[in-house]
Amino acid sequence: MSGFDTEFLKAIAAECPGFQARATARAVTRYYNACFKPFGLTAEQFSLLVGIGAAEGTTLVDLAISAGIDTTTLSRNVQNLEARGLVCAEGGRGRAGKRLNLTRSGRCLMVDAFPAWKSAKANLSSHLGNGRLRSVTRAMAELAAVAASMNEPLPPPWGKEYGAP
Repeated sequence: MSGFDTEFLKAIAAECPGFQARATARAVTRYYNACFKPFGLTAEQFSLLVGIGAAEGTTLVDLAISAGIDTTTLSRNVQNLEARGLVCAEGGRGRAGKRLNLTRSGRCLMVDAFPAWKSAKANLSSHLGNGRLRSVTRAMAELAAVAASMNEPLPPPWGKEYGAP
């Protein structure tokens, strides 16, 4: 196959914000999953509980937007938290109407898990440096905001679309 260049692919892997974001997200998620394992939580569940606790009464749709998750995935994850008695979804019909709140058990679990989160963050900070960790976190938020503000990807100039519908 003419034009295939493995060195170019290595450069893409090193320079592509999307590639790096996914690799970083997977590594950070594995780290936090290990930290939250004693509480029976995953990093994603902890994040959702934080989001729900920070915005008591938020809707599934609003939480999905703020968390950058599609509503179907979020709905499944919230149902799992409901089944564990950590979250209650009340009111309205459908995803836009249901209001999410932490239950008493959910609040207690967050109080118990908070020191683990704080310790995990401090550990990252000790390895990376507090200022650098804050800078990286800020840069990730800025990159997410820029990517979210771009409504449409650029059309492919190369003409042929592989596997596109």
